[in-house]
Amino acid sequence: MKILLDEKFPPPLYHRLHAAGHDVEHIILLGQRGMADSMIRQRLMAEELVFLTNDTEFEDVPADFRAQVVISRVPQRLPTTQRVEIWFRALEGFLKSKPAGRLFDLYETGRIVGWNVGERR
Repeated sequence: MKILLDEKFPPPLYHRLHAAGHDVEHIILLGQRGMADSMIRQRLMAEELVFLTNDTEFEDVPADFRAQVVISRVPQRLPTTQRVEIWFRALEGFLKSKPAGRLFDLYETGRIVGWNVGERR
């Protein structure tokens, strides 16, 4: 499954995922920096992919999204290398386990927890 990284994720995460053989895209590398959330939402409605974002505006995903949205709660205060490792391991586990659902939180521990769509945290 394709992984789409939002623009706030460091390029080393993209490179690590790509080197591990994952089908991954990064908003910046696609030349879409600053793209409106509405444009990203259109893609999430149309494509089966995993979208990793820090943007809590995606907490209101509708049930008919084809994509899965993973919102990172990993603190920015952590060194980039540590955050990349957390995100990489979490995404690898996520892709292997193939959980049902559309919306997930990714915590500093690397644990990814699903929401029930319509639920607010």
